[in-house]
Amino acid sequence: MMLSLKVRQAVISLVLMLFLLPVSFFAIERAFLAQLLTSTEQKLEVHLYSFLAELTSKNDILEINNSILPADFLRPDSGTSAFIVSEDKLLWQSDSSLNQNFTPPQHEMLPGKHEFVALEQEGQVYWTLSFALLFDMGERSMPLTIHIVQDQKLLDAPVQSFRSTLARWFIGIAAVLLLVMLLAYYWTTEPLSALDHEIRQVESGQQQQLTGQYPAELRTLKEDVNLLLASQNRQKQRYRHHLSDLAHALKTPVAVLNTSALAQQPELREQIDRITAMIEHQLKRASSSGQDVWQKQIPVAPVLEQLQNALLKIYRDKNVQLTIDAPAGTMFRGDETDLMEMLGNLLDNAFKACQHRVRISVSQKPFHISVEDDGPGVPAGKTKDLLHRGTRLDTYKEGHGVGLSIVHELCSSYSGELQIDRSELGGARFQLNFADHQY
Repeated sequence: MMLSLKVRQAVISLVLMLFLLPVSFFAIERAFLAQLLTSTEQKLEVHLYSFLAELTSKNDILEINNSILPADFLRPDSGTSAFIVSEDKLLWQSDSSLNQNFTPPQHEMLPGKHEFVALEQEGQVYWTLSFALLFDMGERSMPLTIHIVQDQKLLDAPVQSFRSTLARWFIGIAAVLLLVMLLAYYWTTEPLSALDHEIRQVESGQQQQLTGQYPAELRTLKEDVNLLLASQNRQKQRYRHHLSDLAHALKTPVAVLNTSALAQQPELREQIDRITAMIEHQLKRASSSGQDVWQKQIPVAPVLEQLQNALLKIYRDKNVQLTIDAPAGTMFRGDETDLMEMLGNLLDNAFKACQHRVRISVSQKPFHISVEDDGPGVPAGKTKDLLHRGTRLDTYKEGHGVGLSIVHELCSSYSGELQIDRSELGGARFQLNFADHQY
């Protein structure tokens, strides 16, 4: 199923909004966390240099003056601590580490190397800056590794605060973007809606051309449609004039033939009647609008009412019971004359063939017409013969066998199909199915 342009634009806008905003939120949050870790590493490096500056030895014993250390290393549960290890042996640890369940890593590092990593111990994450060196003890050098440790909890607080602030900003941005998208959606689709409205006005016959002001992308389309409408109107006018001239030209010769003495001969009378019928048929076919580019919507109920009044008067002696099932508001998209011709021929045939009952049903979506009677019906295998011009299967004096042929050709001109089968009433059922007649 092809989506409309409005639906496509709405889907694209929503996808972009639902995709870009979360991705942007995640990217900004990751960037903030990366910057926070960089700042944490730099802060731990400052502490590391402080330890290196205060690191001394006396009588082969490592000493650090606690009085000049930063307060974070003296206060328990500060979240920041320090450890000095030599060959997997803990030589010193800060007072702040006494309540920590942190064990310095045991892996060896080359002197002069340092690393900043996250270590997880007992479900808690610690960011650790480690630095390896050879410390001069006088007569010998001792390999030392200094670990400056910071608890992940110290990073969680600023991350949560930043995330909350960022979320509030993004909610505001999303609200503004949604408003802008709605305004943009209305602004860009309003010309399409106006064009669609005008086309429907033309289809319903309320206006003859498109007159609205449209953007450049639609202006050419508007001009082409107006040219098409004007060309179609001119062509239909030419057809009407030619047909009028043809009818006028044929009227006098046919009248002369009808009044001549030779016309009273049965053979010539039949041929003159056939010529008259063929002329009427071809004029009906040529003047039919068929499936025009722009089709007007014709209410079905008034047409049925006119036919009902006429036929009940013509066949008053048969006391025909006509049942009409046509929902209110049923519309035929086409020419009213064509609808009258199709319904008139079918109903006239049904009134001729019926005993006492005729039923017509009309439905929409798709447009469908069914005419049934309780007459003798159509013999099996003869349904296709009825659609040929001049073919008759009845014994009526009236008519020339072209009615159903006209109905068939008119129905085909609207991309419809005529079906003939048996009715539940006992007679024939004629169905007009307009599969492509969408409303």
